[in-house]
Amino acid sequence: MKKTDKTREGFAGLATVFVAVVAALSAPAVAQENIVIGYGAAVTGPLAPYDSPDGVRCQVERVNEAGGILGRQIELVIRDMRSDSALSGTVALELLDLGAVALLGPPTDDTIIPMAMQAAPRGVATLSVGGTQPAFPVAAPDNGYLIPYGDNASAAAAAEFAYENGARTAVLLVSHDVGSYSLMTPEYFAQAFERLGGEVLGRVNYNSGLSDYTPQITEIRNMDTMPDIIFGGMIVPEAGVFPRQLAAAGLNIPVYGTDGHDDPGVLEIAGDAAKLVKFTTHGFPSEGSALAEFYSDCEARGYTVQNIFFGLGGESILVLKAAIEAAGSTNPPAINAALKEIENLPGVTTDSITYKDMGGIPLKRMTMIEVVDGAFSPAKLVLPEFVPAP
Repeated sequence: MKKTDKTREGFAGLATVFVAVVAALSAPAVAQENIVIGYGAAVTGPLAPYDSPDGVRCQVERVNEAGGILGRQIELVIRDMRSDSALSGTVALELLDLGAVALLGPPTDDTIIPMAMQAAPRGVATLSVGGTQPAFPVAAPDNGYLIPYGDNASAAAAAEFAYENGARTAVLLVSHDVGSYSLMTPEYFAQAFERLGGEVLGRVNYNSGLSDYTPQITEIRNMDTMPDIIFGGMIVPEAGVFPRQLAAAGLNIPVYGTDGHDDPGVLEIAGDAAKLVKFTTHGFPSEGSALAEFYSDCEARGYTVQNIFFGLGGESILVLKAAIEAAGSTNPPAINAALKEIENLPGVTTDSITYKDMGGIPLKRMTMIEVVDGAFSPAKLVLPEFVPAP
């Protein structure tokens, strides 16, 4: 062999060793690279009770302690969008520029849609942690998802429960103040209730956040026929203020709603009138349930569980974990595609979550809640037979 051949052979060997050394040095860094999940949360502002940074944080801790996802740790980046729809799109861009492979977002369609619009060109899935409005995934069909059930399903569940308990007439409370939640949820209820044979006697407009609902109560009092129930897509404080003032006016009419009522503040604000409240929610921490275990573990870690949205925050990370593991990748379009195929995933608030063929609105079993002895109490698990189209 010529000397030049030996020299080339030596260089080739050195090159091979060099490549191997570089690969060995770089491999651990790649394996340990964090998976960035961005969360444009309503940390402050009127939507804060219906979002849950702490529920998400707690689940991230739990998943990371168990080995993370695909052997990598989750890095959760939270930015406060301050319950401001104009700010949410800006927050989304910041999170995307930080490398977020998926976005979590606030609980109303007008605040989450701008985030999804910013994320869509990059193929990044955007999930509302507490939002139940079907208008969101309808407006963002390629990358928009709800973590909770849709308002159309929860309203239908409330209608079935009310009808089963003897209600045949209803008045709707309608507001434009909380996105489509306070505007369309009563209409979904009406569709389901009338299909069962019930009658809607009228619609009463109100504004969210007021301390006095005397005009609305007077309007109901002056109706020719008193309704068996009142239904509205209300949130705190009116979810507690309205029943209290209704009872004070001598109208002991049951007030139905959905998860906007699922806040202990309702019990405090409504006082004795809380017994009028009945609503659909996402789950109940019964002994031995996944939700009870999640609450207990998170409280032991120093978190304060405020309401059911804490559980939904934990559920959002399980949904993303399942999608990333199914994709076998942190490539955003692959995660987005995997989300659309999730079936029968055990969650935190429910035993089964399905996104496949659901258009971004998961199929989930729901819990009807009554107030018994001053506390929320589960009355029935419901998967409605009829759900109005979004």
